[in-house]
Amino acid sequence: MALVVGSSPTTGRSTPARILVQSLVAASRKQIHITSPYFLPDRSLIAELAKAIRGRHVEVKILVPGKKNDHLMTRRSSRRLYGDLLDAGARIFEYRPTMLHAKILIVDGVWSVVGSTNMDSRSFGLNDEVNMAFLDPAVASRLEQDFQNDLGESAEVGYEEWKQRPWYEKVHEWAGALIERQQ
Repeated sequence: MALVVGSSPTTGRSTPARILVQSLVAASRKQIHITSPYFLPDRSLIAELAKAIRGRHVEVKILVPGKKNDHLMTRRSSRRLYGDLLDAGARIFEYRPTMLHAKILIVDGVWSVVGSTNMDSRSFGLNDEVNMAFLDPAVASRLEQDFQNDLGESAEVGYEEWKQRPWYEKVHEWAGALIERQQ
């Protein structure tokens, strides 16, 4: 069973892609696995992920690009947001071999979302996007295999390591946050 979920900024602030992701995260019971090249979740999505971890003991793993990234400022802005998630118990992995550009969400081994939507405000509110949502354990299992393979090529970011990142990264993060607010 599959559903095409298109989103356009003309549909208002909460696009169908945004509602789909937020609903699946809120309904999760076991695990949430996210792959996103541009991972800049807003406060609401961060809070929902933390609530899943703390309140329902959901395993949350997030896979993002590492140093080989096509947008350094976006990477730094993304890293700025790791703190609350890591503190809540999420595990964040940075892919090492090359730029990662997949956009995938797997929830509880049965739901999968694949498409053009990043986990950021541009995709959720400004860009035209299209995704396929599958309620199919076989599809989720196949995507999970790729996710696990990619984790094997990734470095995990720990909370203490994140807190001790260099000052120049924090300056970039601050600048990125200013730009982000302008969009």
